[in-house]
Amino acid sequence: MGRTIRYLVGGAAVTVVTVAMIAGMSAAVAVLGQIEIAQAWEATAQPVATVVLAVTMVASAVSLAQSLSAQRKLLTTHRQLDLTPAHVRELRSRMCDAARMLAEERPTLRLAAVYELLAVADDWCRIARRSPRAERILLEHQRCLDLICGYLRANHRLERFVPGTSIEAGSEHDERIVREQMFVGVATHLNVRRHLWPFRIDLSGADLAGMRLQRSYFPGLVARGCVLTDADLSGSDLSGADLTDIVAANTRFTDANLSGARLVRCTATYASFNGADLSGAELTDAVLRGAQLIAATCDRTDLTGTDLRAAKLMRLDLSSAAWHTTDLSGADLTGAQPKAVIDHATSAVPERKP
Repeated sequence: MGRTIRYLVGGAAVTVVTVAMIAGMSAAVAVLGQIEIAQAWEATAQPVATVVLAVTMVASAVSLAQSLSAQRKLLTTHRQLDLTPAHVRELRSRMCDAARMLAEERPTLRLAAVYELLAVADDWCRIARRSPRAERILLEHQRCLDLICGYLRANHRLERFVPGTSIEAGSEHDERIVREQMFVGVATHLNVRRHLWPFRIDLSGADLAGMRLQRSYFPGLVARGCVLTDADLSGSDLSGADLTDIVAANTRFTDANLSGARLVRCTATYASFNGADLSGAELTDAVLRGAQLIAATCDRTDLTGTDLRAAKLMRLDLSSAAWHTTDLSGADLTGAQPKAVIDHATSAVPERKP
């Protein structure tokens, strides 16, 4: 009703303005041409009315197009609102089915459950992009991630299959493959959906030892007490991650982004941090004995109380880092800066223990 009234008022205003324009022009023509006002009216009314009519028709066409566009958007929104509940029920059912499959004994079914959960998570994201209630949809998406993270945190420590030993490549070996595919799948999903960040990823206490996890995307990861022994996280994005108390002996963090990460009290003996970005990272009381930090970025890195005995610190710039209480016994500081760091080190090299 309100829009109709506005159109009527607008039409009346256009009519009044048109008549006023014709009258004014007729008067001007009558004065200049020294003719009767009636003759002037006849001479000017038709062309002026034609121009005004053309302008009015163009304006009406534009207004109609805008009105149709707004109506189409409204209908699309209503249609999406009608479809969303059906999608929610279907995806919740798929998520529950996948969760049940995670409890199956056969590793192939557990792998299928992993892929199904990631597919459901992708569908939640696609619905969220076109839904006016994206926040609520992303809560459902987070539940998929929580299921996967919960599975990775659960169960006992896994024994790793080592050729030539009594441990055989059996169920524990298959379980490790399932978990590795879970981790890699979640990392790929987060990388593709990074525009919907932040997500909550909690892998505290998970056993990820010996897994190949290169170029993973896990900024803000929470993995306190996680086991990463012999794992490969080369080139991964772990910026802002909470890796407090992790066990990462012989782990490869080569070229990884660990800026702003918390590695407090971590045990990363003989690990590789070559070329890693440790800007603003906190490594207080960490054990990095024998680790490699060649050409790593340590801008504002906190190394208070860190054990760096026998570590390889070539071309390492610690000018802005907190390192004065760091144990640098036997560390290789070739090309390191500032010179006070080299003077702080001693030549004693600790014995490497297996």
